[in-house]
Amino acid sequence: MVKNYRVHVNGKAYDVTVEETGSSSQTMGTVAVQPQQRTQTPAETVSTPVIAPQQKKETVKEKTPDSGSTGKVSIDAPMAGLVIDVFAKTGQRVGVGEKLLILEAMKMENDIVSDVSGIVDTVEVKKGDNVETGQIMVTIIKS
Repeated sequence: MVKNYRVHVNGKAYDVTVEETGSSSQTMGTVAVQPQQRTQTPAETVSTPVIAPQQKKETVKEKTPDSGSTGKVSIDAPMAGLVIDVFAKTGQRVGVGEKLLILEAMKMENDIVSDVSGIVDTVEVKKGDNVETGQIMVTIIKS
């Protein structure tokens, strides 16, 4: 048995022919798709946007006050999310790669680590805080 349908996809009409090939309770078929002929409008060109691969954002950014460099480094939120746990404490000495806090974003837990050695100057967030991309979470005085 052959059935013809007209299907509209993204504003374009297609004539579809479906042929039933089996008589079991679960039938399989072949589909032939042909675009409907348009005589009133010219052919349309559909462009597909090219999406560049997302580059990893740097989690540590150097902050330089107006009065000159103090050697402070801020750890900024690489993405919006929820602070799950904070390990850094003011006055604590930290090393490169040491875990400062855990940030949950898009149902994934992300370890935020120090890229410098030094002493924690300020902790701007606490467990349960929501942060925005680029928000300062921790500042470290480089040593």
